[in-house]
Amino acid sequence: MGVPPWAIRRFLLDPLFVPPAAALALIGVAVAALGLLAVPVDRRLRLSRAALLAAAYLTAEVVLIVAAFGLWLARPALRRRWEAAHVWLVRRALDRLVAAARLLVGLRLEITETPAGTADAGGRPVLVLSRHAGPGDSFVLIHLLLSRYHRIPRVVLIDRLQLDPAIDILLGRLGACFLRNDGSDDHAAAQIGELARGLGTGEALVIFPEGANFTPPRRLRLIARLRACGQWDRAAVAEDLDAVLPPRPAGVLAALATGRIAATVIVAHAGLDELSAPGEVWRALPFTTPLLLRWWWVPATEIPGSESDRRQWLTMHWAVVNAWIGAQRALGTSRPPAGGPASPADRSIPWSG
Repeated sequence: MGVPPWAIRRFLLDPLFVPPAAALALIGVAVAALGLLAVPVDRRLRLSRAALLAAAYLTAEVVLIVAAFGLWLARPALRRRWEAAHVWLVRRALDRLVAAARLLVGLRLEITETPAGTADAGGRPVLVLSRHAGPGDSFVLIHLLLSRYHRIPRVVLIDRLQLDPAIDILLGRLGACFLRNDGSDDHAAAQIGELARGLGTGEALVIFPEGANFTPPRRLRLIARLRACGQWDRAAVAEDLDAVLPPRPAGVLAALATGRIAATVIVAHAGLDELSAPGEVWRALPFTTPLLLRWWWVPATEIPGSESDRRQWLTMHWAVVNAWIGAQRALGTSRPPAGGPASPADRSIPWSG
């Protein structure tokens, strides 16, 4: 489905979205109350949990759309505070949604990152390359960048997310780049490069190099398509990677070529990544496994200079991500209790927002 033009989205679809979204949020609360009657057959209260989380999301959508309209009206008075107001709004909304997910569906985050003092770019722009799989991983990533790492995210997203009014308005005003992920946009890399050139202090360019949410069927379809196109090298890489899709290098190369990137952060996660279908998510509620996140910090000085070497560097890091995910699955995503001894190479920290 194509994305309607900006004017149609802003002046027709977005205003029309608010009343039914508010009504559906109220229905979600009512369904959650009725779900309590199903305790004899659903002791985990999955219906009530899912309905309340959906109501929380729809409520956030309505509040964000109305607030964004208010900010648009107040823009002449806000001036330089225009962007800061949107950053605050997105941060608060994500804080509330992550807190709701923690309370309702048992979302827990455990973050393993480099030792203190080694991940310092002096506030200069960084490039964040994240794996994409499972429910809500992109929301969690942006939440952490804003609330934990105090970075303003400039995100590269699939164009269909413009059909979500809050994402379209708020992230669009924060410089998000919405692109088609089918390879048909010849200007995609140039747009990412332009976004990277405009990065300022305390900002992060966020790219999901796989181009789509990982699922086993999507991986198999990609391998078949690469073989059909004669891209044997990429097909071989995709066959070797069983937990991620092979990264698309064009956007990453365009960002690095600008010379604006002080460091690159590679983000992997495991624990909820195998929940790809709605039925799988439903059966897993509430989550008993934490969402484990692993961050690798790569200073610009450690990134190769040539384009071919950078392609190999990106593929190598994605192989490391794949291996790390496999290790977590082999361990059953078990972790020592909070407060236990930390590895000298990293820190694993329960994160509650």
